[in-house]
Amino acid sequence: MRGGQIMQNTLSPKGLRGKVAFVTGASGALGSDTARALSARGVRLALLGRNTEKLEALARELGGPEKALAIEMNVRNLASVEAAAKNAAEHFGGIDIVVAGAGMVTTELVENYSATGFVDDIDTNLNGVWRTVKATLPYVRESKGHISIVASLASFIHMPEMSAYSASKAGVLALANSLRLELDGSSVTVGTIHPSFFESALGNALTTSPLLNRASGNFGGLFTPIKREDVVAAIAKNIERRSRVAVLPRAFSALALMPGLGQRVIEPYLTHNLRKTAGNLER
Repeated sequence: MRGGQIMQNTLSPKGLRGKVAFVTGASGALGSDTARALSARGVRLALLGRNTEKLEALARELGGPEKALAIEMNVRNLASVEAAAKNAAEHFGGIDIVVAGAGMVTTELVENYSATGFVDDIDTNLNGVWRTVKATLPYVRESKGHISIVASLASFIHMPEMSAYSASKAGVLALANSLRLELDGSSVTVGTIHPSFFESALGNALTTSPLLNRASGNFGGLFTPIKREDVVAAIAKNIERRSRVAVLPRAFSALALMPGLGQRVIEPYLTHNLRKTAGNLER
């Protein structure tokens, strides 16, 4: 049997007990809820982020240093990520699971982005994932573990006023696909999570975008926000099953198989919404 198949049961719900997860973006809503879900499965946690007050409070909630360790880290600084990975591995004796969940979004027209605004999204969402993988991979190779990367539906469905975010998340999917091939035979597995809009500080920020509101039908219909707990459950399931891809809602799963076609299929819907609301605005 192949290495990935042999390891299939080692990260089952019972098999997760005692494993060590390195969770970036742990001070955010999705990251902290993911940490809680993994902790409930007996996983020990390295909680990474820039808000040390929130990280330390979460670490105390989850049982303190033996079960959860707060580590200040910035995914936009490779030395910071490498130091955090070393700290976590030395504290817990290794790293079995990586949840790359740190992210940001800036909504703007392509022509109006500042150089800083566009680059910040790319550097956090794409380069930050690369830094996280680069820093933790030596430990995950040793443990034959799993890397779960939080991408987005924006990896293959691209909306107006989200060019930087969409570009970064499309890049994350490409990075994961290349990484998976590079790790073939190592027993390390890689999964990507692609949720639609859901309640979080990042998700709430998107509601300020006029064109995005119009294109999405005011976040209704196909783009009605999903529950954050469903995203958390998908991440946990991805880790337990070492699965390749999770798409939420599942109605978009087929589009994920053919990203180029998926964009062509969804674009008329978005354009219809934009033209319809533009007509209403003119009246």
